[in-house]
Amino acid sequence: MTAGIAAAEVSFSGTAKFGYNDTDAATGDSVGAAFSDLDLNIGFSQELNNGFTAGASVELDYADANQGNDISASDALVSLTNGESGIYYGDTDHAAENAWTAVGSMDNDSFRDADGEMVTRADMTFGGAKIGVSLGDDTNLANPTNATPAVPGNEKDYISLGISGSAGAFSYALAHQNANTLWLDDDDNTAPSQQKTTGVRVSTTLGGATVALGYAKNDVDTSTGIEVSYPMGALTTTASYVKEGDASEEDNWDVKFVYAADAVGLTVATDESQDWNVDVSYEMGNGLSLFVGADDGGEDTYAGVSYDLGGGASMLASYANDNDNDDDDDEVGAKDYKEGMTFQLSFAF
Repeated sequence: MTAGIAAAEVSFSGTAKFGYNDTDAATGDSVGAAFSDLDLNIGFSQELNNGFTAGASVELDYADANQGNDISASDALVSLTNGESGIYYGDTDHAAENAWTAVGSMDNDSFRDADGEMVTRADMTFGGAKIGVSLGDDTNLANPTNATPAVPGNEKDYISLGISGSAGAFSYALAHQNANTLWLDDDDNTAPSQQKTTGVRVSTTLGGATVALGYAKNDVDTSTGIEVSYPMGALTTTASYVKEGDASEEDNWDVKFVYAADAVGLTVATDESQDWNVDVSYEMGNGLSLFVGADDGGEDTYAGVSYDLGGGASMLASYANDNDNDDDDDEVGAKDYKEGMTFQLSFAF
C-alpha cells in the first residue's frame, strides 16, 4: 500500500426473509404458497486527496423461492463528494424531487421520481443554499411507457433544478423541471409528471408550531397549500389545506394525530374524501409487539404480532383483509402486510 493513501472500504449488508401466505394478492383467492426474498447490498468507498470521497453501491436481489431465478441488480450509484458538493450518477433523485416536500396533498406538484432511468445530479452549497441540477436518461430502458409493441426510451433531457436552504428563522425550497414526452411507469410517474412544473415552499416555527406555505404550478393548474404541525407532549397534530386552482377540482384537506408514549403508538388520520385510517401498536415486552389497524376508510383491516429474536432476526404472524382488492402484494395498511394470513421469518445482516 502506498503511504498517505487511505485504503478502500468495501461493505456488505443485506436482508433475507421467507414465509408462507395463503392469499393471491391479485385476485383475493385462497392460494397457499411459500415466498422468499434475498437482498445483498454492496458498498465501496475510497478517500481521495483534497477532501473528496469516491463511492459506489449496488443492490443484488433474488426473489420468489425459485432456484432457477436470475439475480437482478438495481439501485446502482456512483458518486464523488466532499463536504459541500457532490456528483451522483445512477439511482439517485432528480434535483427537483430531492429538494421538494409537498405542503399537504397538492395535486399539481408531480415532480418526476427516479425509477429505473439513469440520473446525473450535481449538488453544491453556495451562500447557505444547497443547489442541485440533474439530467435524466431513459435510453437504457427497453419499454418505459409499457407500450405494445415495446418502445425503448429515447430521451436524455429530463432537466430539473432544486434549491433549498434557510434564512434566519425561515427554511425554503424551490424546485423546477422541464417538460418531457415519456413517463416511466403508471405508478410513481404518471401523466402529470410529464409537465413542466415549478414549486416554491417556505416554513418557520411560530409558538412551538411548524407552519409551511407552498405553491406549485404545472402546465395545467396550480396548488396553494398551508400546513401546521403542533406537538403537545406525546401527541403531535398536523393539519393542512390545499386550494386547487381548477374550480372543478375539490380542494384537499388532511388531519393527522400521532401519539407515542412508552409502549403505545397511535396514528389517526382523515381527509376530504372521508378516507380515514387508524394504526395502533403496543410493545408487550421481551421483544413482542402487537399491531392492529384499518385503512382506506375501513376497506382494509389488519392485525399482526412480531417477535424480535435479536441479532437482526424477527418473526411475524399477520392477517390482512383488502376488502376492495385494490392493494398490491405487501401493501395492505400502514405496516404493508400481505393480504391474508402470513407467517414470516426475517433476517438483517
